[in-house]
Amino acid sequence: MFSQSELPNQQSSFPELVGRSAQEAVSYISAKGLTPVLMKPNQPATMDYRTDRVRIVTDPSGSVVLQTPVIG
Repeated sequence: MFSQSELPNQQSSFPELVGRSAQEAVSYISAKGLTPVLMKPNQPATMDYRTDRVRIVTDPSGSVVLQTPVIG
């Protein structure tokens, strides 16, 4: 498994998605060949690191991205 610093030519965070709609973020991440996972603030998550997963933290209603999505 690659560490974050070993990912070959791959963006590891997506600050451009903060403030955008959750569905827009899902489309953007999917278009990059990654697996988007929508999460609410303080929602429990597994601690495993996956180079194909991007967690997208939204507002409580699930409509707006609140935090910079990152691979992991």
